[in-house]
Amino acid sequence: MILLVAAALRLPELAINPFHHDEGVNGFFTTNLVRDGVYRYDPANYHGPSLYYFALASATLFGLTEQALRLVPVLAGLASVALVLPLRRFIGPIATLTAAALLAVSPGAVYISRYFIHESLLVCFSLGLVVASLLYLEERRPQYLLAAAAFAALVFTTKESGIITVAVFAIAAVVARYYVGLRTPGAARRSPGRKVRGADTLFVDGIEYRAVGGGRPGLAVPGLALEHVIAAAVVFLSIYVLLYSSFFTNFPEGLIDSLATFTVWTQTGAETQVQPPQQYLVWLVQAEAPLLVLGVVGGLIAALEGRHRVWVFIGLWALGITVAYSIIKYKTPWIALNMVVPLALLGGLTIDRVGKSGRWRGAAPVVLAGAVAVGGYQAVDLSYRHYDDETYPYVFVHTTRQALALIDRIEHVSTVAGTGRDTGVVFVTPDYWPLPWYMRDYPKAGFFGKIVPTEEALIVANVNQEADLAQYAGRYTRDGVFTLRPGVDLALYVRNDLAGR
Repeated sequence: MILLVAAALRLPELAINPFHHDEGVNGFFTTNLVRDGVYRYDPANYHGPSLYYFALASATLFGLTEQALRLVPVLAGLASVALVLPLRRFIGPIATLTAAALLAVSPGAVYISRYFIHESLLVCFSLGLVVASLLYLEERRPQYLLAAAAFAALVFTTKESGIITVAVFAIAAVVARYYVGLRTPGAARRSPGRKVRGADTLFVDGIEYRAVGGGRPGLAVPGLALEHVIAAAVVFLSIYVLLYSSFFTNFPEGLIDSLATFTVWTQTGAETQVQPPQQYLVWLVQAEAPLLVLGVVGGLIAALEGRHRVWVFIGLWALGITVAYSIIKYKTPWIALNMVVPLALLGGLTIDRVGKSGRWRGAAPVVLAGAVAVGGYQAVDLSYRHYDDETYPYVFVHTTRQALALIDRIEHVSTVAGTGRDTGVVFVTPDYWPLPWYMRDYPKAGFFGKIVPTEEALIVANVNQEADLAQYAGRYTRDGVFTLRPGVDLALYVRNDLAGR
């Protein structure tokens, strides 16, 4: 039921909102990959290759459309909700279902998963790494370690900031181990559950779990088997090398660039999109208040109880990822999705503990229902009505719906002219993304970014350039003005023989 709700919120009308600037750039690279088979990783920008190769598969199946490209992050968003469910053995059924429900209706999780950008994939693979690692540490089955290696490789091949996520995971795991050890000296450090047999057996919800080879469930386990480590390393390197080398068409340059990128992004993180340290909390308060409150309470519960390493790890994950991204000066709203997932898990702990308390037990379903209702309403309102309204926190320099009106007008004039998609369209505006994506089927569309001589049927200029358009005077008529995004207004000029038609 939760997955159906998550799908119902994410899948409809994937082309209703125009591509964001970044989506247009990603669409440009995907178009080249689909049509020409060419992709080269650029360490200076645009993030990792995994998004483009998943999009290649989707575009091959469904066509090179907005729906096909956005289907990739949508599926990643749905997979993130599904990946919460295997955590049941570690955090219990109530916390698991609550966390999945909160994530399913999260306004940010819904909105960002309908963006053709890297963040939904990064968060999905990060959660997959946690889940697969926990399953391996409990059961020692090699397939779980191989899955963890694959998720880790996908984290690093999706976005450079994946190194932040992995560093937070490593620190949280170590601190959780010692924190629980200090809080409960001499006690068995296990996942949430009720011990009913010997030292190596747990019963959770009537299901028996036995540690493999004398190990302990959860995060407390001895060293890894060498053959498992070798196999995992092969999986990790295979995925990493194949994607960054563009399947050996850019070898070894792609691999070299994948390491050089950290120097570039260290500089970028201090120079662009600079926001104050508290900005993510401000955005979360505005857009995710119920989830944030439940998550913070859950984090305090995990810290105060101090008995379960998994819960302490999740609390440190939420805290660590928030602090890490808050310290970095570069901030964009979609990065908050990295915080939403652990907060949703901690929200599950809050509802679980409230539901088990004698005094406040009846409040748990009411609080949960309220949080889901508020989140669901905000998700629909943001994703289907106010998707280009900058007063909403997750809407960030987004392309307005007027951009689609501009494209419709270009298509209408092209049809009237009888030249169709062979119509010449000259973009002299220096601000034009994501329009190259929408003009991908117009071979005579040129993006010059400055005034150039032309006799083509259509010209698109920034209104700030109108004083410099004297060379077009008497030959073109201004057809209309369209807001591309806040602060960027574009004027469409039609050649006189086509004007007014």
